[in-house]
Amino acid sequence: MRRLPRRRFLAFIGSALLAAADARAPAGAAPPPEPRPPVAEGASATVPPPPVQPQPGAGHQARRERAREQAFERTEDTAMPMTPAQLEALIQSLEITEAVSSNHSPPEAVMTAEALNLNAARPPVVRVSQGFGASILFTDRTGKIWPITAYQGFNPRLFDVSASTTSGEKSDLPTVLVVQPVASRGAGNLVVTLKGLETPVVLTLALGQRIVDVRKEYQLPLPGPNAAPEYRAASPSGVGGDLLNVLNGLPPSAAATRVDLGGVEPEAMAWRDGDALYLRTVAEVYSPEYRARASHPSGLRAYRLPDVPVLLVSFNGAMTELTLKE
Repeated sequence: MRRLPRRRFLAFIGSALLAAADARAPAGAAPPPEPRPPVAEGASATVPPPPVQPQPGAGHQARRERAREQAFERTEDTAMPMTPAQLEALIQSLEITEAVSSNHSPPEAVMTAEALNLNAARPPVVRVSQGFGASILFTDRTGKIWPITAYQGFNPRLFDVSASTTSGEKSDLPTVLVVQPVASRGAGNLVVTLKGLETPVVLTLALGQRIVDVRKEYQLPLPGPNAAPEYRAASPSGVGGDLLNVLNGLPPSAAATRVDLGGVEPEAMAWRDGDALYLRTVAEVYSPEYRARASHPSGLRAYRLPDVPVLLVSFNGAMTELTLKE
């Protein structure tokens, strides 16, 4: 058997080993470095430097850096999805909306008196609005405040109800209810029990109104526990809307005409409506005999009288005359 030279034998063994390694390597693996060519013994040759191999883990680190960049971009798009120009436009729009909202006029606040019909099919309505408190009081037919023994609101999420006394004495019964809305919209009701009155008073509270009853007085057609002496029995039908209008400084009806007065009572006002004369004054009328009367806790009185040119009244404890100027 012929023996191969040593150099050729070594080259043959190296080629076989490389082929076996290629067969075992997985797909996509980096090829092994090429073997150096055999150099003859004793020969002088320049051997080239081996190629620079990437450090272990360099590809994995690069992939992590790319993943971080992509995660940052996704987070930025989620937190700030708008461009700077869009964000500036949105801020300007919000500023305009706030300026327009601040220019809206507040609700109109009114103070009115109303006759309370205990036999009515529907409860009267008190108009309230968030940010405005509404005070409610009850008076009898002589104008005296009617004390309150109990009250109950039925929706604390919409409004809060409290009571106070006009005298300031904690031992006295409350005489004024204060309703404070805590919501902007909605409706509820309030039940009030008055001293000596067997029938409870039920009121409806309507929120979010453009006209707000900051003070609402309900006058009952009955004498209360603190009723003042009456010179003439009131009409069984109670106080009418015409007298309540006069108490509020309004004409008793649309057809009424204003009449000028002369006398010592400077706050007196009068209207002529048909054959009746309506008078608003703090004085007590003695002549002529009035047909109907309504009073207010402030001392104001409203009268429905016969149409006469001169009235005899008591003002500041002195008898005087009020004259109608034609």
